[in-house]
Amino acid sequence: MFSIRPFQPTDAEYEAIAAVEKAVYPENADTVADFKHADASREPEQFFQRWVVAENGRILAFAQLQQQIHSSTSGHYRFHITVHPDFERRGVGTAVYNQIWQTLQTQDPHPAVLDAHCYQHHQQAVRFLEKRGFRQVMRWVITRMELPKFDITPFEPLISKRQTQGISFVTLPQLQQLNENWLEALHELDWQLVQDEPLPYTPKKMPQEQFKKMFIESPNVLPDGWMIALENGQTIGNSNLDKGPMPGGLSTGFTGVMRDYRRRGLATALKALSLNWAKQAGYQFIRTGNEEHNPMLTLNKKLGFQEVTASLAFEKSVTP
Repeated sequence: MFSIRPFQPTDAEYEAIAAVEKAVYPENADTVADFKHADASREPEQFFQRWVVAENGRILAFAQLQQQIHSSTSGHYRFHITVHPDFERRGVGTAVYNQIWQTLQTQDPHPAVLDAHCYQHHQQAVRFLEKRGFRQVMRWVITRMELPKFDITPFEPLISKRQTQGISFVTLPQLQQLNENWLEALHELDWQLVQDEPLPYTPKKMPQEQFKKMFIESPNVLPDGWMIALENGQTIGNSNLDKGPMPGGLSTGFTGVMRDYRRRGLATALKALSLNWAKQAGYQFIRTGNEEHNPMLTLNKKLGFQEVTASLAFEKSVTP
């Protein structure tokens, strides 16, 4: 019979939950380094709890509950349950969900919204959420590009034209050399872009130190693959790539352009430059996701990304 207990931050337990996640999400699993970095970067005031489910000394599942402190809704929480495929349909998810629900009742602020995510092709997870009163509120299309097939040539005229108009494209290390206030500039750019990003909640601005911990100091950051557009020294757009969990694979970070500079092909130029860098660096593929009505999805397909699945956001209102 399995038991549920709090996670212990030892190397063995980090390796165990990473192995469970890899069994469920082979192309998109967090590594041990990812888990450790996320735990070290979490804001002190943010509620967070992780449990493991064990049987005969083996961790066969884990779950997380956290406060969404960057949501403007007070009492917004998110949970996630990951069960190794070999141990599904044994009541593990139900038992852990009951533990999560009991924990929620003791939290301050009291829960108002509880959300969760799952992949569209994981129909058992979809049914699990719907059975408990969750409703789908957003859908992100997951796409993948095979980098050896990418050719930057069709996009070079666009890049050259914008350069002649005073737009420069630099990498993160180059920006750090050009602007001593590079961190403030990137943080503010991120906030301006996030406000226009399709999200199932209204965001709050992330503190600059948290932005630095999460993105600049991430173990997956690729500084030379972080492309930034400048005009007269002002950061007006960016597109970055992260190391993926699979050999030869990458994932995209965030691509966006300030409102006054849109409809000029800058996002296309930034993405083309980052893709070309990744190809020249020897990476084999890139995986990304976009909200299904986001114009960025159309752009990615134009660049050569192919749809593979979708990520679904579910939400449930919680009444006192």
